[in-house]
Amino acid sequence: MTYRSRHPSGRRTTARLVYDGDCGFCRYTVDYAHAVTGDAVEYLPYQTVAEEYPDRSEADFAASIWFFAPGTTASGADAAFRTLAVGGRGRWLWVYRRIPGFAWVFEQLYGWVSRHRELCLRIARPLFGRELRPARFDVTADVVYRGIAAAALMALGSLWLQAQALFGDNGVLPASEFLEAVHATFESDSYWAVPTVLWFGMSFHWVFAFGTLCALVGLAGKLRTSAALGGYVAYLSIVGVGQTFTAYQWDMFLIECLFAAAILGRSPAVGVWVLRLLAFRFMFLSGAVKLLSGDPVWADLTALEYHFETQPLPTLLSPFAHDLPSSALTLAVAATFAIELVLPFLIFGPRKLRAAAAWAFIAFEVLILVTGNYNFFNLLTIVVCLALFDDRLFRVKRAPKPRVRRIGAQSLAAVVIALGLCQTAAGFARFPNPAELVQPLRIVNRYGLFAVMTTERRELVIEGSMDGDNWFEYEFPFKPGDVDRVPGWATPHQPRLDWQMWFAALTRPEYAPWTYSLVFRLLDAEPAVLDWIVDPFDGEQPRFVRIVSYRYEFTRWNGMEAVGDNPDEAGRWWTRSDRRLWLPQMVRRVPKVTHEPLETP
Repeated sequence: MTYRSRHPSGRRTTARLVYDGDCGFCRYTVDYAHAVTGDAVEYLPYQTVAEEYPDRSEADFAASIWFFAPGTTASGADAAFRTLAVGGRGRWLWVYRRIPGFAWVFEQLYGWVSRHRELCLRIARPLFGRELRPARFDVTADVVYRGIAAAALMALGSLWLQAQALFGDNGVLPASEFLEAVHATFESDSYWAVPTVLWFGMSFHWVFAFGTLCALVGLAGKLRTSAALGGYVAYLSIVGVGQTFTAYQWDMFLIECLFAAAILGRSPAVGVWVLRLLAFRFMFLSGAVKLLSGDPVWADLTALEYHFETQPLPTLLSPFAHDLPSSALTLAVAATFAIELVLPFLIFGPRKLRAAAAWAFIAFEVLILVTGNYNFFNLLTIVVCLALFDDRLFRVKRAPKPRVRRIGAQSLAAVVIALGLCQTAAGFARFPNPAELVQPLRIVNRYGLFAVMTTERRELVIEGSMDGDNWFEYEFPFKPGDVDRVPGWATPHQPRLDWQMWFAALTRPEYAPWTYSLVFRLLDAEPAVLDWIVDPFDGEQPRFVRIVSYRYEFTRWNGMEAVGDNPDEAGRWWTRSDRRLWLPQMVRRVPKVTHEPLETP
């Protein structure tokens, strides 16, 4: 293909690139350069213009590309970088000129490629596609941005419904009492220790309303930077006072994504790379912690023989995944390590390899999603993985045209990327980590899921009684309780009380003090809390409440029928055994008023 570029006025461009028109690799790369520079550079094969340059031999043109401009003649890597600089991509030319040793390295690399063009073409096409084109991110950024906004809307909606029960004034862990304790401890540093707008007397319902509005505006594609920053501030403010109920990695992940979305709304290309590095950190660290923990079931590839049964909230498909052959589960663990430890490095590779990694990540997240209830987490991770693609995936002819303001976005992105790399390195070595200085803002976080696999499921069951003899169980809507109840679907909702009961079962009451507060609320029959627990007393206040612990196991499945070890267990989803008292009974104290005789004067 021959390119003869002209200015709109019709006169010839002042810059010209001359290449070997008979070379397939040259035509392949010239396509890319022409897409970058447009009409600012004229592209011509030397076979048609060699006579215009008598001081250059045919061998010179056959060995290298040549860049001609008024007062400038360059060849090799220098010519390539000068051409791209005309199209506004001058960073590589700056590196070539300013950093010692790079010019020699680039020229040596160019020379090797020039001598092996056909081989390079055979390698490049599978990696970059049949046509080499500059990556465009307008559509990708739009899809990813709206996906993050949708995840924020799901998270805010789910948490808002439960907020009164979790940290309202009559909730399990009141936010107002928490802020008073923080202020008493940190005094003037309280605002940095727990950054939240609730310090200024604002109701958390207003914060939820504002965050939801920002998510809706972002989902509509309007006021992108402002909407993302507003959602970030709102969710950070809520997480700050949610205490143990908002101390999950997906809450930190969403906060970080919202901050990245603000950059994405400013500059699509820069924001996409911030999210790509976030995807790398999240995936790679999730695999690294499994190895670094020294957990034997990860080391011997048996972790998934326990995971589906012992995870916090199983789904309908979890029992069937649990009953897969051991060989299949072992292979799945090996695949998990490959996906989390090897494929993340393809994020920095050519387009096709990066896309292959993205599809593998997405398939991995879908499998997790259908076999476990992890709220909006897997959906948000899939959205972030979409940033590994470019606009060619979506095949949209008319892309949105965001208002790009690169300077501020690039500076902020550079800070976020640098801090993110420090957080990644902190997982492997101890050093003064600058990311810790901004830790309260949650703009970069550490990740690592299921570092240690739970091999036995202990489930807490809350019981209440009116007389101390007859005890009735409180039922949670999603966590295992009634052995006959089918495991439910909660995604994208996160029932946070159900989740915290799973964590509490792994320890003792003194290490989960919020459980005492929960028991007190049940003794008071607090309506806000009972909205999220099935009350066996229909709103009446019980006299006693206690918590017992059982070992829960899936029943064995034969085809689609559950089969237990005895006839009474047939057809049940769970079996439970090994009953233990986890929290001794607590008594509702009823004030007793006595009237002492008055003394007469």
